[in-house]
Amino acid sequence: MKNKQAFTLIELLVVVLIIGILASVALPQYTKAVEKSRATEALQLVKTIDQAVNAYHLASGEYPSSFDELAIDIPWTGREIGYAAGIVKDVRSNGNWSVQLENAGCQSIIATRLDGKYKGGGFLVEKNCSGSYPWNNDELYCTEFLYGNNIFSGTAGDFCTKIIGASFKGQSSYLRAYTLPF
Repeated sequence: MKNKQAFTLIELLVVVLIIGILASVALPQYTKAVEKSRATEALQLVKTIDQAVNAYHLASGEYPSSFDELAIDIPWTGREIGYAAGIVKDVRSNGNWSVQLENAGCQSIIATRLDGKYKGGGFLVEKNCSGSYPWNNDELYCTEFLYGNNIFSGTAGDFCTKIIGASFKGQSSYLRAYTLPF
């Protein structure tokens, strides 16, 4: 008669426990990588729009009132407003993010996360603005919005510092601004 080799219940439980521990370590890193990828897509779109707005302004002497006036193709087709509805000139969204041209006394390009843990996080470029803001005109910042349609409900820095790697620049009544690391 042959001896049958088999795993004991304890050995199987140990293997399952080890797999569970490894998965609990890997899942947060995977989630962070997915969010960073989505944010990078939105950031690149804001940079592209900013360059197109600058070109439009140089050619016409004024700022555009819609994305259609720009010499770029915006891949997002939705119309979900991510920030404040009253000052929107044009908006495009993709279900996760919204990008807007705005005019609240100056030209703004704003991208806002629409859902999930980082809802209300985003990016901002303002042009031709006056006021005592803790950020500069024509510079791109990571933002956590404290006002508008999608208010950031996480702890300060959860999106901009932990996901993007930005450093705190300043805060106004409607957002926290962070300097991008690049």
